[in-house]
Amino acid sequence: MRFRALPNHPSHQRLKEARNQYAEEIVKAKRQHWEDFLEEAGPDELWVANRYLKQPAGDGGRPRIPTLRTTGPNGERELNTNDEKAKIFAKTFFPPAPADVNIPYNYEYPEPLPNPNPITKRQVENQLKRLSPYKAAGPDETPNIVLQQSFELIADHLIRIYQAVFKLHVCPSKWKEFTTVVLRKPDKPSYEKAKAYRPIALLRTMAKLLTVVVTEDLSRLVEQHQLLPSTHFGGRP
Repeated sequence: MRFRALPNHPSHQRLKEARNQYAEEIVKAKRQHWEDFLEEAGPDELWVANRYLKQPAGDGGRPRIPTLRTTGPNGERELNTNDEKAKIFAKTFFPPAPADVNIPYNYEYPEPLPNPNPITKRQVENQLKRLSPYKAAGPDETPNIVLQQSFELIADHLIRIYQAVFKLHVCPSKWKEFTTVVLRKPDKPSYEKAKAYRPIALLRTMAKLLTVVVTEDLSRLVEQHQLLPSTHFGGRP
């Protein structure tokens, strides 16, 4: 920094060499990661690799959304700024809840199920092993591999926190935050409409782990007590 104003100082050449070496190392790391991925790929990963290879070359994954078009009372309008695009995506992805739910006033609900047992270490460990170690992280920027590698050290504290959530009926406000990533739906004729995209929510790692534990528990109870009609297939194990 202190030699920035001296164009002939040798530090500028060293900086250039270091920058070039860094770029080369990034390329090597990407190539090695791809080779490792293919060597360790199971049946599911091979289909993922096949999809990668069949897709046309893109823009390097740059987070860019083209100009969107929307139709309103005043006709068609172009959306160019990030703020305009964010608003139309939010409106498309998160429509308002129904204003009126038609439940009879005297509706008799079935007898509620007993409360599930407290979350155990085995439940958490089983679900943690299933998580992809390097999947994109949420607002906490903590990948799953961190909890997977440190689980034995933090397990007792983690279980107490998870059990306290249900015992005290309190969920940390930070756990309700997530990062919404906008992805293109494949093979759409045009990507100028917000409906040609879909969102995925990246949760904080501790919240995501608790979510999958509870989801597995609910799925088991639903099947055990036959709470879904036999014609319902979506979202079932």
